[in-house]
Amino acid sequence: MSNRPATWLTSGRIPALDGLRALAIFFVIISHARRTHGFPEIGPFTRVLAPFGTLGVDIFFVLSGFLITTLLCREIERSNRVHLGAFYVRRIFRLAPAFACFLAAVAALQLNNFVDISSRDWFAAVTYTMNFHSKPAWELGHLWSLSIEEHFYLLWPPVFAFVAYKSGARILLATLFVQPVIRWGVLLFRPELSPMTDLWTFTRFDTIAAGSLLAILSRDEAACAKLDRISRYWAFALISLIGGLALGTVSGKFAVGVTPSITAVTIAILVWTAARRAPKLLEHPWIAAIGVGSYSLYLWQQLFLNPNQTYWWTTFPQNLALPIIAAWISFRFIEKPFLKLKQQLQQKKAPHNRTHETPDAPLVGIVNMQK
Repeated sequence: MSNRPATWLTSGRIPALDGLRALAIFFVIISHARRTHGFPEIGPFTRVLAPFGTLGVDIFFVLSGFLITTLLCREIERSNRVHLGAFYVRRIFRLAPAFACFLAAVAALQLNNFVDISSRDWFAAVTYTMNFHSKPAWELGHLWSLSIEEHFYLLWPPVFAFVAYKSGARILLATLFVQPVIRWGVLLFRPELSPMTDLWTFTRFDTIAAGSLLAILSRDEAACAKLDRISRYWAFALISLIGGLALGTVSGKFAVGVTPSITAVTIAILVWTAARRAPKLLEHPWIAAIGVGSYSLYLWQQLFLNPNQTYWWTTFPQNLALPIIAAWISFRFIEKPFLKLKQQLQQKKAPHNRTHETPDAPLVGIVNMQK
């Protein structure tokens, strides 16, 4: 692997990022599908799939921290400041339309008595506080991860705009050390609340912080060279990741106090390895298309991969095909028009600034895979 700086550090799409997103959403879907009506029981293999859902979300978190901080770094290097207003407008255009469409679909299902959503569920969903709701309805429960990401968008860009690189890296390092301390504190003093440490923002930020720190380190030539050297041991990082997840399934204390930290660091190493080496498989058009549509897939899969219902649409195997169709419709008719509008607004202000936020690949590859 060359030690030359990556071309995507300053502009353009980040290699393999969409492929990693596709891997993440696959982990989430297979973890949820294993519990649904009609899914084949394959002995202990089915149980092995249990931690994959959390792993998929962790990959999303690291990628989010890495991508958003990379975009912020590019903006500082280009204009010596972070335009917070423009940042939040871009986030709204990217996330809000599909999110509103999904909530409207859930509301329609509730009006027809197919789902039972409480007022507390709705409040948590629309205020992005689902990660503080201990017993959410299944159809909206997965919004806990989107809540954490929204909190990250609210907190990190203003902080980074104020402190910039050096202090920003220190804050992120402190986050990586403080988060496990808080989790251990909950384990020792309020053990009944320990399951919530997987959801709370102030006990879950280290995974996003690992991705953000990776983005800042990549701006420094010496640090970039060290990351390249570390990434040579990607196999050891992968084994450590698998080992941490495995130990977490047999020890609750390890799962809360140790596994998240191992996961954060090892996934960050693997993300850097993938981005620098850019494996061809992760850039395959079909896989990249799934990654592009991963946000919609994540939103819609929960309605179909419901372990508590035995409707036709929640039964295996059609419950795997239907969220893909719903995600394609959402992307094609909701996300894509707003992404084009967002791109037009960006081009008016900075015609030559293209970022990974605007996907070029269509989602048609996802549908083709079902044929």
